[in-house]
Amino acid sequence: MDTRIPMPADDAVWLRLDRPENVLSVVSVMWTATPVDPAGLRTVVVERMVKRHPVFRCRPVLRPWPLPSEWEPDPDFAVHRHLRVEERPHSETALQALVGSLRSAEFDRHHPLWRVLLVPYDSGSAVILQVHHSVADGIRLTQLMVDLLDPLDDGGTAPAGTHLADGPSVRDLLDPRRAVRTAGDLALTAVRSLAAVGELVTWSNPHTAWSGPVGHGKNAAWGEPLSLAALTELAHHHRATVNELLSALLGGAVRRVLDHRGGSPEDLAWMVPVNLAPYDPTLPTRLGNHFSLVLAVLPLQGDLAHRIAVVRDRTAWVRGSWEPWVTAATQRFVGSAPAVLGGPVARFFADKAVGVFTNVPGPPTPMSLAGALVLGSVGWAPCSGDQAVTACVFSYAGQLFIGFGTDGRLVGDAAVLVRAFAAEAAEALVTV
Repeated sequence: MDTRIPMPADDAVWLRLDRPENVLSVVSVMWTATPVDPAGLRTVVVERMVKRHPVFRCRPVLRPWPLPSEWEPDPDFAVHRHLRVEERPHSETALQALVGSLRSAEFDRHHPLWRVLLVPYDSGSAVILQVHHSVADGIRLTQLMVDLLDPLDDGGTAPAGTHLADGPSVRDLLDPRRAVRTAGDLALTAVRSLAAVGELVTWSNPHTAWSGPVGHGKNAAWGEPLSLAALTELAHHHRATVNELLSALLGGAVRRVLDHRGGSPEDLAWMVPVNLAPYDPTLPTRLGNHFSLVLAVLPLQGDLAHRIAVVRDRTAWVRGSWEPWVTAATQRFVGSAPAVLGGPVARFFADKAVGVFTNVPGPPTPMSLAGALVLGSVGWAPCSGDQAVTACVFSYAGQLFIGFGTDGRLVGDAAVLVRAFAAEAAEALVTV
């Protein structure tokens, strides 16, 4: 029988910051080559999601400070309330409009905070998953999505959850017991931490066409995938990581768009999620949030080589500091403090960034959903405060899928950013 589940401050913070202008849910979509059988999808969702993870049968109970918040079993839980099947075929434009509308769709807190939509799309189906951020962070929701999939072959392929890339975690990089070997190392880390936190506190994004209060309407778009191998080769050409390359490309894409909206600044800051726990290929029953947000000031001006060099230097500086742990403590404070204290702190830090930039690894080999081959997938982290843009990168089967989510009032059509990023990448790849 289900029992109440404690809700840590790291999870409660996303419920406290939720508001109609920026709903704090993670929305992802995957599309398949052939139609997904509704009964098969229901079985997968029930067996691998609802039964394995009790939080998907629970509703939030958010209590005022200092009382502890909890997840309590929904006495009226019904799968059909959360899993919807549409019969009307969707074009790419219609599917993107549907995904955009879900980015602003609030949840009824009397019931569990998730929904799955199955819609006809092209010659197959599209499956949209929306989960409130209080349930889990992006890495664990990606693992959850992969757990819904199956490998294509039967010959000894590892379980679905093991197909995510297992890169070094921030704990591996920043844990003083591992990274600090001398007093000099400790001093350098302390200096870098003070500088990074100082920039976090004092930074203010320059005014752009995307500045101001956000609206309720949201958009979403994605484009043709890029070759991971080609981008890896390009990154090696510049002696950079793929993530550094993508950050530099994002800066160039933003410049292209803002230059048509009155001009672009030298730099623009984004919030970037950083995983605080080592990657565990076995998704635990308890999900939750185990990450922090760091401020990434990305260059917009100059050629690609210049932007990559700037990104590399700034990334190394943050990586060699304790900034992620400082922001994690701030998130925990906001999640547990009275609203009169936590709210202003949250708005202060959220409004330092134009939005959120995520890069999440997915399965390196093709997978299937309820027997249908998955062709691609992309997912959007939510924005908070008056952040206007969320940019996402998802790798799957040797390809990178790039998506943008935008505020309709400040930014407009997300497809404009998709086209700008594609143009920036195409121009860069010609040089290799």
